[in-house]
Parts: sequence; structure tokens; C-alpha cells
Amino acid sequence: MVEYLPRSAWNARPPKAGPGNLTVSRVEGAVIHWPGTGSTSVIHSQAAVASALRGWQDYHMDSRGWSDIAYQVAVDQAGRAWTLRGLRTQSGANGDNDVNERYGAILLVLVTGEQPSAALKATTRAVIADFRKLYPRGTAIRPHSAVRPEPTDCPGDPARAAIARGEFTPGHSEDDDMTPAQMQELKNFIEARSQAYALWVHKQLRRDLSGVIRAYALDIKNYERQTDAADAARAAAAVWATAPKSLQVDGTPNQDPETPDPNTDPAPADPDLDPFPPVDTTPAQ
Repeated sequence: MVEYLPRSAWNARPPKAGPGNLTVSRVEGAVIHWPGTGSTSVIHSQAAVASALRGWQDYHMDSRGWSDIAYQVAVDQAGRAWTLRGLRTQSGANGDNDVNERYGAILLVLVTGEQPSAALKATTRAVIADFRKLYPRGTAIRPHSAVRPEPTDCPGDPARAAIARGEFTPGHSEDDDMTPAQMQELKNFIEARSQAYALWVHKQLRRDLSGVIRAYALDIKNYERQTDAADAARAAAAVWATAPKSLQVDGTPNQDPETPDPNTDPAPADPDLDPFPPVDTTPAQ
């Protein structure tokens, strides 16, 4: 919630008869301004801002012949909000009468080349949120240079850039504020970390899979050796149990050198082909 300093805080003069209140149905948004003094001397303290506001009011009323200081609200670098004409009263700052009827006017107390502070931007967002409560259709946020019929550099390059980045839009977080260079640096960092992680996962999976394949292949070979030896012994015993008597001596099998001994396990034969292709055991680099 914004706490607006009253007109008495800057010792404002009473306004003359002016244009009256804005029409809710006509308002399209808020326009951002700056004083455009051409000076680089900052206006930061409360006393300095109050003095500057009185000077701008004198200029607008005495030199320009306007009814009051031209803007509705001012926001300074410390985040203070100052009541000028007030959000309901039509401004005289945007250009011709048509533009003033369609837009509000918020003054940022900035000097040439000065970047808007986080406090200024936060308060400006809150002021615009209040503005939108009064004028629900007035959602646009535009620099003065975008609406004034005659050319102007108002509200200066830093404020224009902040508008383009959405830094005056209600709901925007200062944590989101990043320069294009910072955004690119963050993008490069994320891409590099993603690639490094993908490579690490690939190496880990390859190493783990190679170990599984080697262990499985060894288990298969051992199983085949044991199974082949046992099957051969059982087959030999069965053959000799049913052999003709002529092949037996005193009831025991004839021990022909070429005849296998059923009680002796034959040497296991290596399979003709490995069940798996050879595995590269070279450590991954």
C-alpha cells in the first residue's frame, strides 16, 4: 500500500480552476515522465524533492499558465510518493487535451543519465496498481515520448528501458531484473552445465552397462561349463548301464582306451562362439 505525502509536504500552492476529474471509461493507461532539466545534480533528499516540486509548480502555473503542476503523482529515488494533482484529476503533462483525457501522468524525479532505483520502481508499481483500481481499463504503461504529439526524449533512456523491461508493471519482481548481457551469461551457464551433466550420465551408464555385460557373460560361460559336464556324465552312465554283456568284463564296462569312463567328468569344451561380443574394458576417459 502506498503512503502518499500530501501537498502540504512540499508546501504546494492552491491550484487554479482546472480540467476536473478523468472519465473512467476513457482512460487507457499511465504515462511515465521525468523533469528533463538537463542537470546531472541528483535530487534525493526529502527537502530537495519538495523544493524541486515547488519550482516546477511555479514554472507550470506562472510561465505556462496551467492550473497547477502538470503531473498527478511524483515518485523519487527514495521511494516516496508525492501527491501533486492526485490520481483522479486530469493532468496537463501528456500533450494535447485528447491525450490528457486518455492517460494519467506519473513524474519520476530523475536527472539526466540517472538509473531508476529499486525503491523508485517498487513505489511506481504500487502507484500504477492504485491507478488501475480507479481505471480498470487503463492498463497501458507508456513513456511520454510514445504519446506526445511533438517529439520529446521524456522520460529519458534509463526510464524508457525500464518500461520496456516491465519494471514498472505491478507484479514485477526486482529479482527478475537482468540486463541482456546477464541474461546471455545465465543462458550460457545453464547450457554448459546441462551438457556437462549429460556427458557425465553417458559415461556413468556406459561404465555400469559394460560391467553388467561382463558379469553376465562370465556367469553364462560358467553355467554352460557346469551344465555340459554334468550332462555328459549322466549320459555316459546311462549308456554303460544298458551296454551289451559282450562289452563288459566281469560285469564291468570294458575299459577301451577310446571309450569314455562314465565315472570321470570329461574336460569341458570351449564353445565355438562367445554368447556375447567382446567388451571394451578400457576405462572411459
